[in-house]
Amino acid sequence: MSVELVRDIINYEKLVGEGTGQTMVDDYIVLAERNPEFAKVLNTDGKVVIVSSEVVEDRILVEGKMVFEILYASNDENPGIYKEKAVSNFNHSIQIPGAIPEMMCRVTTGIDLINSTIVSNRKAKINAVINIKGMVYGKEAVEVITDIRGQDVQLLKEPCEIDEYVVEDNGQSVIKGKVDIPEDKGEVKSILKTNVHIHKKDVAVQEDRIIINACALIKVVYDTTGGDDILYMEQDVAFTHEMNVSGVAPGMKCDVSFKIQDDYEEIKENEEGERKGIEVEVVVDIKTKVYMKKEMERIEDAYSPEEKYELEKQTVKSMSFFGEGVDSQNLKEKIVLSDDAKPINNIKHINVNSVITDSKIVEDKVVIEGIVNCCVIYMAAVEEGGMENYIEEIPFKSTIDIPGVKFDMASEVNANIEHMSYEKMSGREIDLKVIIETVAKVFSKAVVDVVRAVEEIDISDNIRNMPSIIIYTIQQNDNLWKIAKKYYTTIEDIVKINEIQDPDYVEAGAKILIPKKMFMR
Repeated sequence: MSVELVRDIINYEKLVGEGTGQTMVDDYIVLAERNPEFAKVLNTDGKVVIVSSEVVEDRILVEGKMVFEILYASNDENPGIYKEKAVSNFNHSIQIPGAIPEMMCRVTTGIDLINSTIVSNRKAKINAVINIKGMVYGKEAVEVITDIRGQDVQLLKEPCEIDEYVVEDNGQSVIKGKVDIPEDKGEVKSILKTNVHIHKKDVAVQEDRIIINACALIKVVYDTTGGDDILYMEQDVAFTHEMNVSGVAPGMKCDVSFKIQDDYEEIKENEEGERKGIEVEVVVDIKTKVYMKKEMERIEDAYSPEEKYELEKQTVKSMSFFGEGVDSQNLKEKIVLSDDAKPINNIKHINVNSVITDSKIVEDKVVIEGIVNCCVIYMAAVEEGGMENYIEEIPFKSTIDIPGVKFDMASEVNANIEHMSYEKMSGREIDLKVIIETVAKVFSKAVVDVVRAVEEIDISDNIRNMPSIIIYTIQQNDNLWKIAKKYYTTIEDIVKINEIQDPDYVEAGAKILIPKKMFMR
């Protein structure tokens, strides 16, 4: 070949496909002999834990477990709130045409519906509907031709940007925190509920190192000894995790994901021997993925006055982490009990959680809609007393600003309750305050045609034998590149001989001179 080909390597993630699925999980909770019998289920909650996800041919195989948690009342002489837990395993597959075993996947879940029904005084049926979303991607490397060097080679190039995949790494952090019970509150009898999520994330990419600062928000519900109080405490525990990752550097984008692998709680005594502390240990899996913006000029077209080039092109479809945004908003809602609900004597606890019902990307924003599920657990202000619950749904809408986001990108969203407080206003009214945080990750999709190979082809005799100069009438949609290539001359020569002032503009119907290259030498 009489020309020199300049090559480069592009490393990227290829989005193979996305899919969604839904599975139902059901089980039974059977009370141990030492536990009080069921009188009424007050609250049913749970979480989904993905144990493993594997890409096979045209599918993602998902293995997980549904952790059910219920709070219930009994008919004991000393009425209180009791907890019970059950874990049910599930398997599900998501159809992704084109997926093959060596590819990677990303799986997210959400609980669409969860409930329970008392079957007998020691047995309850529980079930949940789980939404599962899967994304399959592969790591690709393609060698491309970025330049063709030779005498009189004419190139039409377009600048482009590709987010190259650099590296990914996994780590684990053990976070330890302690919830101290205020002096004016009773001792801890038992822990009814614990919830942990990671927030306030800050990521710094340094030379061969990633530093992650974040907080684990620990929320604990417990009952007290010597009384019937149910108390709710929040504790933010800051932590730092460093990862040594060869090849990363400042300016690169880093996608960080957290997964609560396990959490452990233990009631601790203070120096006076009082059960006034709860120690929590959280095991968090941390996954990082790093991308680098690669600026390059891709070849659109090429020719020479002496020979013709056949360009073999390949379409590169890449996916990369674009950015992340957070929004926090205060919800203030007045809960008014319906006429058929028993009035409130005193509130024991309000359990709140968030469910996303819809999300969409608009220009520079991600819009999230959802509901906050509220379950009010209270002692009824009636002669017979007794524990009651009242369910309320509060809608919310969040708009997260992420500059540069476009509607054709993909998003991954979630919502968490940051804080909850309430005040009983009357026997039928409650003022509830909730701080809800919504988070959106956005992934960009790019489609770029690149040149993989160049083949030289001889110019036809009628072009070689054309006159030194011809007169050409400019056609509709013509430009100087098309004209120069058609007659195997150069834009520079056409501009020079015709004294064209603006090479980017030519007028249809105008006549110009087309010189043969050798005539201009």
